[in-house]
Amino acid sequence: MHPLSGRRHLHRSLGAVCVAVLLAACSSSADTGQGDETSEPEISATPPMSGTVGLELPLDTYDVTREEANALQEGQGVLISRCMERFGFRYSLPPRPAATATREANALIFGVVDENEVARYGYSAPEDAQPSRRTPQNLTPSEELALNGAPDLKPPDMPKSQAEAVKDGGGKERINGKAVPVGGCGREAFLKLYAPEPNAVDAMYVFNLKAQAESRAREDSRTKAVNKHWSDCMARSGHTATDPMNATTELGIADDALASPAAITAAKADVGCKKEVNLVGIYFAVQSAYQNRLIDKNAETLDLAKKQLTDRLKLAASLISAP
Repeated sequence: MHPLSGRRHLHRSLGAVCVAVLLAACSSSADTGQGDETSEPEISATPPMSGTVGLELPLDTYDVTREEANALQEGQGVLISRCMERFGFRYSLPPRPAATATREANALIFGVVDENEVARYGYSAPEDAQPSRRTPQNLTPSEELALNGAPDLKPPDMPKSQAEAVKDGGGKERINGKAVPVGGCGREAFLKLYAPEPNAVDAMYVFNLKAQAESRAREDSRTKAVNKHWSDCMARSGHTATDPMNATTELGIADDALASPAAITAAKADVGCKKEVNLVGIYFAVQSAYQNRLIDKNAETLDLAKKQLTDRLKLAASLISAP
């Protein structure tokens, strides 16, 4: 499924002040259904919103920015290189391709919303033609073993923290007389950065909470109601679709035709209907309410995750700046 049409999980973006103000008005922390997760959270307002510029949802506060994610990846690469050096190998992550994405992280969280953009690209996007992928290096069997560990290793056999890995003393495989870390240097680098101690919050914790909030929001009666209004609007334009987050599939637009004249026509109707029924404002309010409920329920773990993220970013910065 193409990213502009399918369900998109949330990622952090830099929010504008006006959006933060709207967010505060959207969902009340004094939710009468806070103790009952089967009830729909109260929403005090649904602001009129036609776009996603500067959009920030409550859980974004606990998540990494695109720049921070890049720094963490670079820091992890340094740790991998240092580990590989212990076994006599020179290795570094392949250079990251030049960034092509210019969008904010939440730009397409509710599908296409920009009138000017869809008029040019339909359901496609400029960066779609330039996929950013690293070119893998050719490794010898020994280098492969050092990097990834034993090929038959199963996830349950992996250490869950670096402290556990150190205590266990590494795997059975040896290179140049030294034990290869269980899971290889890749796993060791991950643990040193993301799970140095057993109390480390899962690296996917915030992402999973966002996915949970999104899933519940999609089943909310207010979401279903605005989807019906959007569908009725699309029908008046000659398009049959019921799910704004699955529009291209329902409209029968193939991945290689996302910028075709037919796709552009449909995408323009899609954006116009979202604006007419205030889909972005309602989606934003509903999803914010479910995220706030999860924040209240998981406040202690989220605070720990935020502290650990700060520590992780400091470590990454020190690794990157080291000679």
